[in-house]
Amino acid sequence: MKIYYLLLYLIVVLFLVFLDQYTKTLFVKGYTLKLNEYIKFILVYNEGSAFGIKLFNNETYLLIGSIVALFLIYFMIIYNKKLNNLINKLQNRSIVYLFNFSVLLILSGTIGNLIDRLKYSKVVDWISIWNFPVFNFADSYISIGVAIFIYSYWKLEKVL
Repeated sequence: MKIYYLLLYLIVVLFLVFLDQYTKTLFVKGYTLKLNEYIKFILVYNEGSAFGIKLFNNETYLLIGSIVALFLIYFMIIYNKKLNNLINKLQNRSIVYLFNFSVLLILSGTIGNLIDRLKYSKVVDWISIWNFPVFNFADSYISIGVAIFIYSYWKLEKVL
């Protein structure tokens, strides 16, 4: 993987994590906003995982999140070596960039929620839409990243 891409990927992850942490800090400091009865921005601490389901203690979530983050970094480097060997055969290289972006989204979300667990021993959520569980930008990064990952991986496996 070229150093240019590594630097670009690092900048993207740092920006996304900064955006996630900045918005969470606003709500920890007391900011709230109610747009209407269905959309509210309010502070909720989540001690569990997705949808507030608590399966483990904070230390276990920290360990799992750290392993996921390290695996994503390793996976991106190893899989990108495979992609770089075959990139000239690809007619549409944008699928490679989409794949990489999906991993960056998942990594950024994982890091954002890990930082919360280190700082607060729980995750800071603040986006409340109707009856859906309260979530944050990091959760959105992970959800969108996983959807893009599945799509782009499926497309790449057809070529590879």
